[in-house]
Amino acid sequence: MRRQKPTMRKLEDTSWLAQIIKDKMEVEFEKNNYGSPRYRALQTLHIIVNEADDQDNPNIYYDNYNGKRAIVICEIPSLLKHGYDFDTNGMQCKLRGLAERYTDDDGMYIVSVLTTNDLNSAMIKDLEELMYQLGTH
Repeated sequence: MRRQKPTMRKLEDTSWLAQIIKDKMEVEFEKNNYGSPRYRALQTLHIIVNEADDQDNPNIYYDNYNGKRAIVICEIPSLLKHGYDFDTNGMQCKLRGLAERYTDDDGMYIVSVLTTNDLNSAMIKDLEELMYQLGTH
């Protein structure tokens, strides 16, 4: 019996994390179609991870928060290249939706969104927990 060499999958996205999220998006789309809340949450997270992976973007980056992997969004951007509902207001709404829907075991928000007249920032405090709750573990 001949042993086969394991095939290595080619990275097609900005990082393995983004690739995993994209794969889960495809599975969710096949199961529940485009309009499901889980698909929309995965899509938003995928876009944010791609922006955080971009070294030329100083406004969105990875960080540590209380010893956990986090993503800091210094200024919520307008990302119209992804669709009309991804302008600044749309991104704020999508991030607020993530904040309202996903909390940790202590009932604390995983995503914090700070928007006022002069504030326009957000933070995903525990990326691992958010991905676990989205089923991407």
